Amino acid sequence: MSTVKIISFGRLKEILGPDFEAEAENTDQLLNQLNEKFPQLKDLKLRIAVNQKIISENTELHNNDVAALMPPYSGG
Repeated sequence: MSTVKIISFGRLKEILGPDFEAEAENTDQLLNQLNEKFPQLKDLKLRIAVNQKIISENTELHNNDVAALMPPYSGG
């Protein structure tokens, strides 16, 4: 298991609270853990970035990675 720092923004910050650390091998496992701990996340669409790179598929996590959880965004 790798220890990663979890940061969040917007509405997700209100749900998750201050930044914290979690242990997970990959982003799917991390999201499953967060959904169990914070059931209100299950109904929200979110984006995840690992070390400032937005990902769209399961990604392996390493010690000291930073996982940023972001609400959906749009622009014009």
